[in-house]
Formats: sequence, C-alpha cells, structure tokens
Amino acid sequence: MREGPNATLKTQQVLLIGGNWTKVLNTNVQRTYLVIQNHHDAHEIEVGFGTDTTPPTTATGFKIEGAVTGNKIGDTTFEFSVAPINAVWAKANDAHDHPIDIMYDD
Repeated sequence: MREGPNATLKTQQVLLIGGNWTKVLNTNVQRTYLVIQNHHDAHEIEVGFGTDTTPPTTATGFKIEGAVTGNKIGDTTFEFSVAPINAVWAKANDAHDHPIDIMYDD
C-alpha cells in the first residue's frame, strides 16, 4: 500500500475541437488515476499519448464509444488501472466540437 498524503481527485470537462488532437492532461509522473467519459455525444473519440507539445501519431491510441443518448455510462467510460504518465490527448471522429469528462489525481 502506498503511504503518504491522500490524493485529491479532480474532474473537468474538456472540449475536443473539430476533430483535431486536443491535449487533455499534461505529463505527470505522479498521476495514479484517470477516467475518461465520452457520454455527451454519439460520436466515438480516440485517446492517444504524446508529449506536452506533440500530439500522438495516428496509430498510437484507442477508441471510446460515444453515447447514443446523453449521459449513458457503460461503454462510454474508460478507467485506467495504471494511469499514463505522459501527456494524454484526444480527438473526436467528427468535425464538430465535442465535450468529454475526465477525472484524475494530480
């Protein structure tokens, strides 16, 4: 068991802009928890990993289904068992702006 101060979970909504890679979280070697929810829109999103300034290349991520109707959880949520330490980026598979929710410790 890890000792030390308790982590504080933060939540925020991130707006993915027009089908382009949008940085969701910066690099953080201390991060231990991350959840991404794609439940505001029916379109699928792709999540990838890069640096703080460089988005991922096209084949470095995974996809999270979108909700058919708003606020569906199930397949629209991905919880990391080991949180990535590098920067997390995401993009929608459509051209309009697309909100996602994230929960993480930092």
